[in-house]
Amino acid sequence: EDKRIEAWWKNMSNVMFDIDVIIDLVMVHSQKLLLPPRSVCCNQSMISCFGKLSFDHRVARRIKDINEKLDEIKMNTEMFTLDRTTRQQFQVTIVDRRQTSPVDELEVVGTEIKQAGEDMVQMIVSSCRENRSSVFGIQGMGGIGKTTLAQKIYNEPLVREKFQVRIWLCISQSYTETGLIKQAIRMAGEKCDQLETKTELLPLLVDSIKGKSVLLVLDDVWKSDVWIDLFLSPFKRALNFHVLVTTRDLDVLAEMHATYTHQVNTMNYHDGLELLMKKSFQPYEQISEFKNVGYEIVKKCDGLPLAIKVVAGVLSTKRTTAEWKSIRDSKWSIHGLPKELGGPLYLSYSSLPPQLKECFLWCALLPPNFEIHRDSVAYWWVAEGLVRKEHGFSIHEIAEEYYLELVRRNLLQPVPEYVDKAVSTMHDLLRSLGQYLTKDHSLCMNVERIDAMSNLRRLGISHAVEEIPTLEEHKCLRSLLLFNNKNFKSMHKDIFRKLEHIRVLVLSGTSIKDIPDSVGNLVLLRLLDLSYTEINKLPESIGSLISLEYLSLLGCRQLDSLPAGLMRLSNISFLHLEQTSIDHVPKGIAKFQQLYNLRGVFESGTGFRLDELRCLPNIQRLWVSKLEEAMPGSELVLKNSRNLKELGLRCTMKMGTHDRTRYEHDKVWKIQQVYDMLVPSPSLEYIFLVGFPGTMFPEWLRSKPELNMPSLRQMHLDECISCSELPPAGQMPQLQFLKIKGADAIESIGEELLGKEAGSPAAIFPKLEVLQVIRMFSLRSWSLNTGNPSDSSQHISLMPCLKRLLLLDCPKLRALPRDMSNIVNLKRIHIEGAHKLQEVVDLPAVTWLKVKNNTRLRTISNLCKLQDLLAQDCPALDQAKNLCSLRRLYMVDCPHEQEFRKCLSEEQGVLVHVATVGADGRNIFPDESLYN
Repeated sequence: EDKRIEAWWKNMSNVMFDIDVIIDLVMVHSQKLLLPPRSVCCNQSMISCFGKLSFDHRVARRIKDINEKLDEIKMNTEMFTLDRTTRQQFQVTIVDRRQTSPVDELEVVGTEIKQAGEDMVQMIVSSCRENRSSVFGIQGMGGIGKTTLAQKIYNEPLVREKFQVRIWLCISQSYTETGLIKQAIRMAGEKCDQLETKTELLPLLVDSIKGKSVLLVLDDVWKSDVWIDLFLSPFKRALNFHVLVTTRDLDVLAEMHATYTHQVNTMNYHDGLELLMKKSFQPYEQISEFKNVGYEIVKKCDGLPLAIKVVAGVLSTKRTTAEWKSIRDSKWSIHGLPKELGGPLYLSYSSLPPQLKECFLWCALLPPNFEIHRDSVAYWWVAEGLVRKEHGFSIHEIAEEYYLELVRRNLLQPVPEYVDKAVSTMHDLLRSLGQYLTKDHSLCMNVERIDAMSNLRRLGISHAVEEIPTLEEHKCLRSLLLFNNKNFKSMHKDIFRKLEHIRVLVLSGTSIKDIPDSVGNLVLLRLLDLSYTEINKLPESIGSLISLEYLSLLGCRQLDSLPAGLMRLSNISFLHLEQTSIDHVPKGIAKFQQLYNLRGVFESGTGFRLDELRCLPNIQRLWVSKLEEAMPGSELVLKNSRNLKELGLRCTMKMGTHDRTRYEHDKVWKIQQVYDMLVPSPSLEYIFLVGFPGTMFPEWLRSKPELNMPSLRQMHLDECISCSELPPAGQMPQLQFLKIKGADAIESIGEELLGKEAGSPAAIFPKLEVLQVIRMFSLRSWSLNTGNPSDSSQHISLMPCLKRLLLLDCPKLRALPRDMSNIVNLKRIHIEGAHKLQEVVDLPAVTWLKVKNNTRLRTISNLCKLQDLLAQDCPALDQAKNLCSLRRLYMVDCPHEQEFRKCLSEEQGVLVHVATVGADGRNIFPDESLYN
C-alpha cells in the first residue's frame, strides 16, 4: 500500500529478470565452449577467440550494472520496515488419481436458479410457438452463474425440440466479427473454411438460417453492437429467432430491447455452505465440526459460486478447524485491487505456494476461453524456468503435478470430456486477477494496442488482434505467444537479432510461411511451437538453438523435410512430427538423451531406425508412425525405457468401411515381427494401437499382459482390423479405461477378454471405469461368463468399478451380456446403431440410459434405478416394465411412444418430453454424455 515500496519492488523484479538473463547467457556460452569443435580454418578460429572476448566484456559490463542496481535496492531497503516471511513450499507427491473425485461430480446450483431456468424455457418456447422473435437477458456480476443458467436453458429438451438451429457464441471483451460469423455458420451446420471476409461470410450465414427457427446465445456481452450492428440484420431472414444474452451490464440489454431480463442473485447461505463442503471434502469425511466456520466463510464470499469454489480449493488443503479459522481471519485483498477481483479470488491466489503462484499467473497470458492442455502448459512453465526440480521426479512430472494442483484448487476448471483432467479453462475473473497482478511486465493483447511498456517480458496475442504490433522494440521479451491469428503472415528477417532474450515462442495456427534465418540468434530459446502453420521449410540456423528443448511441428502439412542442423540440438526433450509431409527422419535421434516426449517418428531409408530407441533412457511418451515401413530386428528396442508411461504404435490405415487398407500376407507377417520387438516396460500407463493389420495381437499384449504392464491405466485398440481374438485385459490390476474400435474380424467377445485364468482373482477388471465398444461391424455375441463354474461359489466380482458403457455402431449384436446384471456400479449406458438388439433388461444399477437408432429394440425392463431415459429413432420401442424410479423420459422420432408411456405407472410423476417427428437424426437431447 506504500507507493515507495511498490516502486522499490518493481525495480527488484526488473533486476531479477535481468539477473536471470545473465545467468542463462553465461550457462549457454559455457555450453558452447564444451561442444566438440568443428573443423575451422585459422581465420575462423581467431574470429571465435575475439567473439569470446567480446562476450566476456559484454557480460562483465552487464554484471557491473546489475550490481550497482542491487546496491541501490539494498540501500533503499533500509528505509522501509519489511518483514521477511517464510512461505510454504509445494511438495510434489504423485497423487493416486484413482482416489480423487470424478470430473463429473455435480455441483449444487440452488433452487432459485433452477426455477429461473424452467421459467425462461417456458417463455422462450411460448414465443417460438407464437412465431414471435425476441431477446431474453440474463444479467449479473462476474462469477455468479450466468453462463451456467444459459447452458441449462440451451440444453433443455423442449428448447432443442422447438428450434431447428441453435448457435452458442462466446463474445467476451475481444472478438473478431469474421471469427464470430464463422462460428455461427459452423454451429448452423455449414462449412466456411475457404471464406475469410465479412462480405463473403454473411450471405452464407443468411443461407444457413433462412426460413428456420433459430436460438442464438450471446454469452458474456460487453457492448450491444455485436447484435445491433453485426447479427440483427442477417437473423431477420430466419423464420423466427430468439436471442439469449448473458451480460454484467443492464444497459446492454436495454439497447438490445430485451423483452425479459432475469437478474441472477447470489446463492443463499445454505446452498453456499453445501457447495463449500462438497468442494472441500471427500464424501466419506466427517465434516460436522467445520460447518460453523464454513458458514462464516460462505458469508465472506457474498454468495458467489466461483468465489466459494476457489476458497474451497484453499480449504481442501486444511484439515483442522483452527486452520479454517485462520483462513477466515486472513487478509482477503490488497490495496488497489478492483473489488470484483479481491476477497475470495485474491485469497485463493495468496494461499498458493510461490512456484504455483508463478504458474497460475502465467496462465493469465492466454486468450479468453482458451483450452489449456496439461502437456503444453507444463512445457511452457518448464521453458520459463517456473518449475523447481525435486529429487526422484523428472521436471516434467513435477510440472504436470503443478497443473493438477491448480485444477484441484479450482483455479483451473477441467473440461468434462477429458476424464483425466488433461484439458481445462480459466474463468475470466481469475484471468483478470492474474493480469492485474502481472500488469507491470506481462500483457495478453486482445484488440487493444500495446501501451508503452519499457520492460515488457511476456506478450500473448489472441486471434482477435487484426493489426499485429511492432515487436522488435520490446527487447526484453521472454515469452511471445500467438494463437490462431491468421493476420500474422510474415516476420522481418532481422527480428530475432533484437528479441534475443526469448525463451518461449508460440506461433501456433498463424499464417506464417517462413521462419527467418535470424531465429538462430535465440540462444536462450527453449520452446518453439510452429504447429498448424503453413511453413514449408525450417532454416538451417535452427541448429544453433542450443537451449531448445521443445519443438512442435504438428499439423505443418506443407513441411516435407527436416534440416540437418536439427540433429545438433542435444537438449531436445519434446519433438512432435505428426500430421506433416515429412518423408525422412534423419538418423541421430539416439543423441537426444533428454528426450521425454517423442511423437510421429518413423523409419525411412538411411534415416532413423527403431533400434535408436534403445538409447533413450528418459523417454516417457512415445508415438511411432508408419510401422509398415519398419524393419524387424532381434533386440527389444524399449527394454531400457524404464520410465515409459505412454506408447502409441501406428500403421498407415484408411479408416473407411469400404476402403480399408489391406496389406499382403508377407507384409503383415513382417509388421507383426516389428510389434513383437516393441515390448514396453512395466511402467506403462497408456497404450494406443492404431491401425494394426496383424492377425494376432503382439505376444506381450495377448499373453499375461497383467505381468508385462501391471501399471496400465488406459488401453485403446483402434482399427485392429484382422485380429479375431481380443487380449485378456480382464486381469490387468490398474486398468481404468478400455476402448475397442473397428476390430472388423471379431464376431464374439467372451472369456478370452476376461482372461484365461479368470476364475483365480478376486475380481475381473477390478478398476475398470469406462468401457467403449465402437464400430464393431461383425460382432454378433458378447458374454461376460468366465466359463468357470466355480466362480459363483467363489464370489468373483465382475467389473466392480465400471460406471460407463458406450456401445456404438455394432449392427449385428443380438443381446447384451446376461451377466451385466451383476455389475453393481454401472450407472450410465449409451447404445446406438445396434440394429439386431431387441431388449435392454435386468440392469439394476443403471440410472441413465440413452438408446438411439436401434431399429429392432422393443423392450426396456427391470431397470429399477433408472431416472433418465433418452430414446431416439427406435421405431419398434413400445414396451416398458419395472422402471419404477424413472423421472425424466425423452422420446424423439419413436412412433410407438404412446404405447411405451402407457406401460409406465401413472403414480410415478414422470416428466415426459416427446417429439414425434422432425429430428432427422439430429441429437436434440441435453448435452449429457457418458462424462456428465
